Amino acid sequence: MNKFRLSMISAAVSVVVACSAAAQQKTIEDGVYTTEQAEAGQPLFEQRCSACHNADFYRGTLSNRNNQPLAYLFEEILVTMPADMPGSLMDAEYEAILAHILQLTGYPAGDAPLDYASGTMHTVNIVPPKD
Repeated sequence: MNKFRLSMISAAVSVVVACSAAAQQKTIEDGVYTTEQAEAGQPLFEQRCSACHNADFYRGTLSNRNNQPLAYLFEEILVTMPADMPGSLMDAEYEAILAHILQLTGYPAGDAPLDYASGTMHTVNIVPPKD
């Protein structure tokens, strides 16, 4: 009976490992926002963010979050920014600002916009910017 349990556990672990390997995570280097979204985020960024944060600030921020899901950074921005009125923007505005930040720090655009509600930001990992 113990050999049977051990083989069942081993089979279950193999399935989990195979599934996780098949679901390769993207990184922010894989084009996870659109150019249009980043362009829409530029005026919002300039109005709400740029007085306190510049590209160097975000390069450091992204470097410090190596291999974390992009959703973690989005959620932090969502609940803490802008500093004088945290959470005061719509999700689409925060998404556009984050897209602009990714563009500003040198990450490429892609074919699909950032979309927090879909859960895709949880499958995108942050990697440090290349200088």
